[in-house]
Order: sequence, then structure tokens, then C-alpha cells
Amino acid sequence: MAIPRRDFTANMNPIINSESLENEARKRSTPAFIPLLLAGLFMVTGMCALIFVGREKARILGQSITDLDIQPLLNTENPITDADMQGKVVVLYFWGYWSPESAKELPDFAKTQSEYRKDGEVLFASISCNQHSNDTQDSLQFYTKKFLQDTDASDLPVYGDPAEFSRARISQLLTAGGFSYPTTLVIDSAGRVADVWRAAVPPSALQKAIEKAKLSNKVR
Repeated sequence: MAIPRRDFTANMNPIINSESLENEARKRSTPAFIPLLLAGLFMVTGMCALIFVGREKARILGQSITDLDIQPLLNTENPITDADMQGKVVVLYFWGYWSPESAKELPDFAKTQSEYRKDGEVLFASISCNQHSNDTQDSLQFYTKKFLQDTDASDLPVYGDPAEFSRARISQLLTAGGFSYPTTLVIDSAGRVADVWRAAVPPSALQKAIEKAKLSNKVR
């Protein structure tokens, strides 16, 4: 009597295929420690950046800033001189109509400036800056005006830094990282840097810095 032969290959293929798939998945899977390692590197990088910014800011505070070249651009006729800044808290705000972060922050800055409009102790200088060094003052004025109209701040007094002299002076203090937009500085009545931000600044933080500088003026 002939014994029927079984075909084992039909049953082995699924096993072989299953093992192959598991091996392939094992090769492609990310080891469990990789996400933890990346998270750790991200945290360390962030902490180093905060430490660097803190040290840089601490080095700038108290530095004297004079002899700036702040010329009228829109809604104002006179430049801002050292005599205008003397004895006042001065807020220097360097921004660009082409900068997304500046575009987002400017309405808040304009609102803060309007709140101090009748405060004789505080002087605001909103300084519109070209994106490229070879851009003309006419183009800067045109695009700045259009930007202010689009952001409902068409009456904001705006100044220019035509030869980039003021930015060069401040860059000497900032050193690392170069000049960024927006950059905001609060200068006390003695002409020294009381606070600085190399990015957008919350209105509450700016107001706090202004009031602190005003208080220090009275203490002197």
C-alpha cells in the first residue's frame, strides 16, 4: 500500500516569509535609546543656547551707546540726536518690513509706543531697516509706508539708519551672532544699555524694562 507523501513546502513558506518579515522589521526599527538620545541632545543644546544668551546679555548691559545716526523716514521731520536722548529712557527698535518676526511684533510695539506718547521721560525710536545694504532710502520709505498701512499703524513715527552706522555701533557690543531683526534696546538716562532683546519681546517685558529704567533715573 502506497503511503501518500505530504508536501511540507506549502506549510514552510508562511513560516519562512514570516521570519523574513520579522527580521526585516527588526533591521528597520529604531532602537529604543535613539529618541532618548536625541531628546537629550536637544535639551543640552537648548541649555547651552540659554547660557550663551544670558552671558551675552550680561556683557552688554551697562555699556554706553552714543553718537548714533537716527534719521527721519516717515511721520517725523527731525533726527534723534544725543541731545534728544540725554536724560531720557530711550527705546531703540530696529526692525524690517521684510522680516516675518518684525511684522508680527510691530503692532504690539506701536501700541506700547502710543501708551508712552505723553510721557516726557521716554523716547521711542522705531528704526526701519533695509534687507540689503544696496537698497535705496526711497525703496525703504516706500515699502515701510505700505507695510504700516497694511498693519493699521500708518501714523507711527519711523526713523532710518541710512548708512547702517547705528547698527554697526550696536553690533560692536553684540559681537557674537551679528545683528538680527528685530532688535530692541532700552537705554537709561545715562546712555547705558538697561535691557536688550535680539528677537521679538513681549509688550509686558518691554514695559517692565522701561519702568525699571525710569525708576533708576529717579534714584540717581
